[in-house]
Amino acid sequence: MNAAELQVMGNQRAKEELAGLLQELNGLGFSWWSIAHIAHASVPILRKWRMGFPATSEHHRRIAQTLAFCQIASDKYRIEDVAGWLETPLHPEAPTTGLDFLAGGRFDLMLRLASDCGENPTQVLDEFEPGWREYYGSAVKVFTAPDGLPGICLVE
Repeated sequence: MNAAELQVMGNQRAKEELAGLLQELNGLGFSWWSIAHIAHASVPILRKWRMGFPATSEHHRRIAQTLAFCQIASDKYRIEDVAGWLETPLHPEAPTTGLDFLAGGRFDLMLRLASDCGENPTQVLDEFEPGWREYYGSAVKVFTAPDGLPGICLVE
């Protein structure tokens, strides 16, 4: 499954009512905050959309494409808990999650990771967020002191 097929599926899902799409995402385990993050909206705006207020076509497209992604990840790549998988940081030294990739419109990178074709999450993170090591790097290091207790020191 490539990005073009995801686009086709997303366009199909975009024909559906937004309130139903939002409920479906929530039913898959996505929090309202996560959905808002991906859609570039706020939680109060999501509440209005669920009550029938209109959304922009871009917001509707983001929600539909997210559902299409979830369907592909679940059906083709056998990811049982897509929402949980997307909330997991890709690397222990960076807080970046799959949700951030989707919010950034990089469904293609998450498809590569989902396909499990030996894609290295670190390389995908490098492509998504160059310089993440420096940005998230810590100026302190934890060590075990002579008394056996943890200590911290500045990293030069």
